Amino acid sequence: MKRIALLLTAALALIATSAGINGARANAMNPSGATQVQDTTVLGKLYFVNLKEGEKPVMTALSLFGNRCGSEDFNHKPYAAEGIRSVFELDEWIEFHPQASVGTGIKVMVFKHHADLAFYQKNTLTDETPDYIQALDLNRDPEAEESADWGSFYLHPEEVEPGYYDFVFVYNNKVFATMATRFFKPEVIYKKPDAELEELMKQPIGK
Repeated sequence: MKRIALLLTAALALIATSAGINGARANAMNPSGATQVQDTTVLGKLYFVNLKEGEKPVMTALSLFGNRCGSEDFNHKPYAAEGIRSVFELDEWIEFHPQASVGTGIKVMVFKHHADLAFYQKNTLTDETPDYIQALDLNRDPEAEESADWGSFYLHPEEVEPGYYDFVFVYNNKVFATMATRFFKPEVIYKKPDAELEELMKQPIGK
């Protein structure tokens, strides 16, 4: 009986240790301390980080337009925090349309994809940070129409490879959101109908 009791105690301790590790992983992605597991395998979803309890990010939703793939409807999705257009071709111009409480000061930095959001919280993000690709300052033109973009860029096919990339949003030198995207070689997806593009957006990263 003593041996059975010892084995039972050891098993319970192992379960508790495993739960603690999983909880630590979740909290590393959510430093506010709330118990929230973030699935970074989802494309086109804004993952908000570094926010205090009750704090709202300066940008709450986003719409991205491309100039090559998909119909007008596909490229003019409404502002959202998920389901944002997230598949593009290299060399395709991408317009940023954020829904934000500020008109200047937001920067989007592009990195090769990192599944662990803690990478963007542990590192000072500069053009010297590993896996950095490029950056763009987002600014609203007060004299332009409300539908005008805040800035645009493209990833050059001679400089980067097709694959998964993170759009990392920074304000006051602090990361507040990330979003995973996927880029294809030029002329690979530009003829695909909207339904197929939507399916590509739903595929888990790496599939």
